Amino acid sequence: MTLLALGALACASARVPATLTGPATQPATLTLSPFALATSEPPAPAATPLQAEMTQAAPALAPDVTPTPPAITLLFTGDINPGRCPAQRALAANDFTLPYKFVAEKLRSADITIGSLDGTISDLATPAPCPRTMNLIGPARSVEGLQFAGFDVLTTATNHALDCGSLGWGCKGQSLDDTRRNILGAGIRAVGTGDTPAKARAPVIVERQGVRFAFLGVNAIDGENTWVTDMQPGTAPLSNQGLAEVTADIALARSLADVVIVLPHWGIEYQAEPSADQRAWGAAMVAAGADLVIGNHPHLVQPVETVTPGGVVAYALGNFIFDQGPTDTHYGAAFEAVFEGRTFARWRLLPVRIYDLHQPQWTDALPGQ
Repeated sequence: MTLLALGALACASARVPATLTGPATQPATLTLSPFALATSEPPAPAATPLQAEMTQAAPALAPDVTPTPPAITLLFTGDINPGRCPAQRALAANDFTLPYKFVAEKLRSADITIGSLDGTISDLATPAPCPRTMNLIGPARSVEGLQFAGFDVLTTATNHALDCGSLGWGCKGQSLDDTRRNILGAGIRAVGTGDTPAKARAPVIVERQGVRFAFLGVNAIDGENTWVTDMQPGTAPLSNQGLAEVTADIALARSLADVVIVLPHWGIEYQAEPSADQRAWGAAMVAAGADLVIGNHPHLVQPVETVTPGGVVAYALGNFIFDQGPTDTHYGAAFEAVFEGRTFARWRLLPVRIYDLHQPQWTDALPGQ
């Protein structure tokens, strides 16, 4: 694997490939100055003297009328907490678009906007005080902010997918049912959860400009409490024992779509480097046919890597809307991927800083960069 960008939040520059297309190659590298935006895009080819001579000597040719494939932009965010401080701030202002005020324009500009919902959206219980408890339930009105920000797809396959607030685990999946119903009612697709294993593992397919993008959500965290079974709603599982099921789901999605993207909830909280499991699972997902693997859960930004035979893995994007204490968790990055037709052409990271425990704004750099 080749490190592309962002290191572990501790280096003053990053090395990224000069190209990022099609199947993986052995690209040249370039060095970025202190981090502003980590990007990967093809450089303009330089003409050699021989090419120049050949051009001068060649007869005039008809202009190339091959149409340029349409550019399709996808934008992925880090973890979104609909409860605790974000919910309390929105309730106090009677405005659930408040957390997204400074980022919505950019999010809405993408052709497909994808987020990681690390909590539930349900009126079964009131949100916890800011920032008390570990239960991340938010009011049903939270979908107003998600809709305002232009989200098209949300992975709900997270370790907080069954949170019930003061009811603890007593709601038996009702909060997850509410979450999915509220999201779908806002015109947003939910992936990675369901009331049966087949529904939780099923891909969501979104078409843009004639290109079909398949999304899969999987969760490796707190599996005994959150994984779907025949008897309990929950998240699509990710584990060493169940990896074959995940790769089979990727292969199926590959047969249904032009581009396959996996959204895993994995890794170790507050770690800036991916774990051995993350690396192994990311490689297996790419080998099975995933073009992009965009992870979350560690609450810090982790590296982006190319993985043979040509997929890209962003191990974690940090937080997007969250209310944790450590300063590093007040930062995250959105991952912007540009496809030219079916071809993955380039990507970049757009850093965010979270203010007042609920409101992200675009920024120039991450801590240590």
